[in-house]
Amino acid sequence: MLNQVKFRWLWLVLILSVVSAPLTLNAASTAKPAIVLAAFGTTTEAFDTYHHFELQVKKRFPDHEIRWAFTSRKVRHKVAEKKGQKLNDLPTTLRELKAAGYTRVAVQSLHLVPGEEWEKKIVAESRKIPGLKVALGQPLLSSQQDQERVLQALAQTFPKDLKNNVVVLVAHGSPSPEGTATYLAFDRLLRSHYPQQNVFLGTVAGKPTRQEALEAVKKSGATTVVLMPFLFVAGEHVAKDILGGDPESWKSELLQQKAYYIEGITKGLGYQEGIVNLYLDHLAQAMKGL
Repeated sequence: MLNQVKFRWLWLVLILSVVSAPLTLNAASTAKPAIVLAAFGTTTEAFDTYHHFELQVKKRFPDHEIRWAFTSRKVRHKVAEKKGQKLNDLPTTLRELKAAGYTRVAVQSLHLVPGEEWEKKIVAESRKIPGLKVALGQPLLSSQQDQERVLQALAQTFPKDLKNNVVVLVAHGSPSPEGTATYLAFDRLLRSHYPQQNVFLGTVAGKPTRQEALEAVKKSGATTVVLMPFLFVAGEHVAKDILGGDPESWKSELLQQKAYYIEGITKGLGYQEGIVNLYLDHLAQAMKGL
């Protein structure tokens, strides 16, 4: 009993020491640039994808402070309301880093395309903190070379038989012209690499459209459909819009057309090594600018 009491007191002292620790770090700890990982966010268990990605960042960039920012106001509000967890937007995270003594920050976007979220929630917001030098890591599909590398990484996960199997990459889509143009460019790349084979791209809300992708599946003659999320996190869109039991989901519509065998991938791009490495290369490039 005496040992238990001592242990509880030691534990209480440890907790109090952490809570009362100063928020401002010393000069040595802030000498290296801090890293901010900026994602859309999710309210689902797929949030674990972010934890996995952070571990890879720590391996590549040890001894750097790593913080997070989430660009979706809806996600931040919902997580705070239902889980009591506070998620920062980018300006808040940058202000906290400045208050902690940092003068240089590399922000890595975990978005797929340079669309609305990138322009409004990252590029524009990163310029609003005076006295803080911020370098930005580009989204996944920011260049022709990026798109080639993404396809190479994805191709390793495709079935060898692309006659009886059809792969449908399901992206979110973008409301911005630049974002849409990037998805369409990647679609053309798919067509050039798989001109007579069953690999297609569709979006939940945008172009290439859902109906274009599903019509391509119908014409393919395949018996098995692999629905693969072309999303960093396989969250609510995957669980409901793509693989859900609702009559309007992608899976349900396909089964209404034909008795396909549906293979649903339930992990996002954030778990694929080749994709992760490309993001980390973008982050390394941003760090060079600091």
